[in-house]
Amino acid sequence: MFLSYLWKTFRLILGFTLAILLARTFVVEPGRVNGVSMEPTFLDNQLFFMNKFALIFSAPKRGQVIQSKKPNSEKLVIKRIVGLPGETVTVKENGVYVTGTDGVETRVDEPYLSPDTATLMPDKKPFVFPKLADNEYFVLGDNRRFSGDSREYGPIRRDAIIGLVMTSL
Repeated sequence: MFLSYLWKTFRLILGFTLAILLARTFVVEPGRVNGVSMEPTFLDNQLFFMNKFALIFSAPKRGQVIQSKKPNSEKLVIKRIVGLPGETVTVKENGVYVTGTDGVETRVDEPYLSPDTATLMPDKKPFVFPKLADNEYFVLGDNRRFSGDSREYGPIRRDAIIGLVMTSL
């Protein structure tokens, strides 16, 4: 009787452990913000959850916050998507403009930024980035003055995006 109880308990614990490992590997994973580049949306050292499953069946969208690997690095960063594949991104007049495949340039609406936020290049001059390839995204931090992002290292590839940052603690 006691061995039967131990076996059932072991199977139960093993089942829960496998379920948690599978969920953490394929669905959701906790993370911690490292730096001030996403303030005020995410604060330094703040915990968040990343949904790995959300982007399996749909492409990332403008305005979403994602976690990705920084190009040519294994360092993980969280940034906001502002430029989509096929678009040309221009930083000018304290803002971000995108030119779509139709050739029309529009200013990116960024209601998540503080009203006094200016998006500038380090030299404060306007800059047009090359057209994004079919698998590239232009990402920026919400704290534009203190963010290393696509203005510095260029676009990120789709396969470098790990998941969608869904919520914070």
